[in-house]
Amino acid sequence: MATEFDNSLHWGLFLTGPTLTSETGKYVRVSELVLSALRAAGVFSNMVDGIVAPATDKLWLDKNFDPAVLKEWDATGASWVPMTYGRLFGRAAVDKLTITGGTGNAVVVSQPVGFQADRLYLMTPTADNSAATTITVSGVGTYGVKYGDGSNIEATEFKTGRQAVLFFTGVRFEVIFPLKELTSAVLAAQASAGAAAASQSAAAGSESAAATSAGAASTSATNAANSASAAANSVAALPYNFSTTTTDADPGAGIFRLNNAAPGSATAAYIDNVDSDGVAATGVLDTWDDSTTTVRGVLTIRSKTNATIRHTYNVTGSVVDGTGYRKLTLAYVGGSGTLTNGAAHWLIFSRTGDAGEVTSARQIATGTGLTGGGNLGADRTIAIDKASAANLRAGTADKVLTPDIALSAMDWVAITAGASPAVDHAAGVNRTITHSANATMGNPTNAKLGWPLNIDITPGAFTTSWGSNFKFGIAGAPSITARRIAHFLCRDASTYLFLGLSEPT
Repeated sequence: MATEFDNSLHWGLFLTGPTLTSETGKYVRVSELVLSALRAAGVFSNMVDGIVAPATDKLWLDKNFDPAVLKEWDATGASWVPMTYGRLFGRAAVDKLTITGGTGNAVVVSQPVGFQADRLYLMTPTADNSAATTITVSGVGTYGVKYGDGSNIEATEFKTGRQAVLFFTGVRFEVIFPLKELTSAVLAAQASAGAAAASQSAAAGSESAAATSAGAASTSATNAANSASAAANSVAALPYNFSTTTTDADPGAGIFRLNNAAPGSATAAYIDNVDSDGVAATGVLDTWDDSTTTVRGVLTIRSKTNATIRHTYNVTGSVVDGTGYRKLTLAYVGGSGTLTNGAAHWLIFSRTGDAGEVTSARQIATGTGLTGGGNLGADRTIAIDKASAANLRAGTADKVLTPDIALSAMDWVAITAGASPAVDHAAGVNRTITHSANATMGNPTNAKLGWPLNIDITPGAFTTSWGSNFKFGIAGAPSITARRIAHFLCRDASTYLFLGLSEPT
C-alpha cells in the first residue's frame, strides 16, 4: 500500500516581492493551501481559520497546531473534534443503534462510534411502545422520540422486530417513515372500517328500529295520518298533583297516583280525567295507546319545582277507562328523586311510531368495501371486504384496511434470486434476497412515491450491481461483501435515492 501524504514534508512558497529573500519568501503547508482554495471555491464557505474557536455552526481550521487541524463542533460531546473522512463525507450513511436494555417506552442503546447530530440511525425495537417514548444513548443522554411536527410518537410506532429509521437533531430523535403516514389510504381505510361496522350494526338492529324504518318508507294514507297524530301528541305535557295513595280508584280532580309507593316498582298509573288546571284531559290521555307497536310511548313524570325529580316509564298497554279516570300499564325505565304527596308535576308523553310492514320489495344495498345484503324477505348479512397485506402493497382499490393488515404489510418479502432479480415495489417495502449468481438488481416496477424500499442482501460469493434508477450520488454504489440492508427512498418512478447501508442484527 502506498504511503499516505506526509503533510510535514510538503510546503508551498509565496513571494510578496519581486525577489526571493528572507523577508519576501513565505512558506505555507500544502494542506492549508488546499483548504483555503476549497473555501475560496465555496466548498468550505463556512470554514474559519485562526487560533480562536469560531461559532459552533462553523468549521474551524485550528492554527494552534502545526500543521493546522480542521475541526467540527460535536454537540453531543460539547467539544471541538478533528474532522474525519466519516464526518466529512459520511453524512448520508445510516448508522445502527444497538438496544442494550430498557423498555418499550424507555429504550436504552449503546453509543455508536461518531455519534452526532444531523445523522440517520437505524434501530430494531425489542418491545412495542405504548405511549410517549425516549431513547437513552449510554454515556451521552436521554432524548425524546418525536414525529417531524414535534408531537410524541403514538403507541406501536415502535413494533418488536420492525426496523425504524430515525434522524437525530441533537436534541431529539425524529421518526423518518411514521407508520401513521404510510399512506393516506390507511386513514381513509380506518374511516371506511368504522362506517362498515356501523352499517353492519344497523343491519342487525332492533325490531323496533326496523319497524320504524319500514313504516317511514310506507306511503299508505293510514300511516301518514298516524304520523301526523304522533307529531301532535309528542309534546303533550299535562299538569297534575301527585298522591301517595296506591289503590286503583279515581284519584280526584287534578290528581294522579301510582300503584306502588316506590316509583321504580310501579306498573300502573291512575290519572283523573281533569288536570290540575281544571281542563278535561281525556282527549289527550286516550291517544296515549294509539301506536301499534308494543311500546306505545314514553311517559316522564317530572317535578315542576325540581328538575332532578323525574321518573320515566314505557307505556306498554291500552289506556283503560276507569270511569272518571284513566289507567295506564307501565314498565319502569329509570329516574331519581322522591315523589311528594300533593306536589305539582308534569306528565310528559312521547308517542312511538306505528309498526310497519317489511316487504321483500325493499333492499339492503352494500357500498364500497362491503359485501352481502339483499331484499328484506329474509335475514341478511353485511360483511367487510377486508384487504390483505398484498392488497395494501399493491394499492388495490375498494378494500377495507384494518390495523393488523397494515402492520403485516411491513413484513419482509423475498425477491427471486438470479442474474437480473426483478424488484416489484408493490410487493413490499421490505425485501430480502440471497444471491445465487452475480446479480444486477432490476429497476423497481410499480413505484410507490414517497415510500421506503429496504433490500436485505445476503451476497455469498457473488457481486451486487444496480439498475440505473438506483441513485447513489458522487460516492457511487457500495461494495457489498457481507449481509447488509440497502435503504432507498422512492422520489419518482425512475429515481430511488440511496440512504445508506445497515448491518442486520
